[in-house]
Amino acid sequence: MDASPGSSSALKTDTEETGLISPTVVAGLKNLGAIISLPLTKLLIANSLKLTLHPDATIAPVPELYASNAACAKQSEYAVVTLYALATKHGWDGHQLRQQLEQLNVESAAVDELSRVYEDSRKDLILRQLQIGHSFPHITDIQWRIVCDVKSSTSDCSTGVASFHINLGNFRQSSGERVTIVEFVCNAEELQSLINRLKEIERHCQQMAVV
Repeated sequence: MDASPGSSSALKTDTEETGLISPTVVAGLKNLGAIISLPLTKLLIANSLKLTLHPDATIAPVPELYASNAACAKQSEYAVVTLYALATKHGWDGHQLRQQLEQLNVESAAVDELSRVYEDSRKDLILRQLQIGHSFPHITDIQWRIVCDVKSSTSDCSTGVASFHINLGNFRQSSGERVTIVEFVCNAEELQSLINRLKEIERHCQQMAVV
């Protein structure tokens, strides 16, 4: 029996979307409700959602998740985070997510919980995705050091030129931890050129503020 063009197209789309999920993630999802009990599965999904929505926050540890099989639990935790990220990125609704999980033969109880949590938190996941995709890094701190190549007792090769190692970063509001955003090396001439360009930007901003 010949399939209609519409059903063929739908089948192709489902196959392509399922192919987005790696074997490692599939294995982690199949642990849920099988190797990992249903109560722990629900706890793991809830914890994974917190990690997805608040990656910079300090999430309280859940020791019971890792008590019996830590490797299995960590794989499943990674799988849930990845699944929700993919689903959000590709604009799946709860029904589409359920279809993908059923095609992967994930345990039905786990499918129910994954779909329910995703549908309930979908707006928050979309907002988080937008923040990741469209937010420029906010630089609030700079660290630097000078490195000079000098002639040593074991080598006659030396340029004698000083270079500057510049590290730009910021601090996480939740923990105060410093995070490096970009790091680069330049010589004195390049550093002076950078400073001059920054001064140009500052002058331009001041002129725009006056207008």
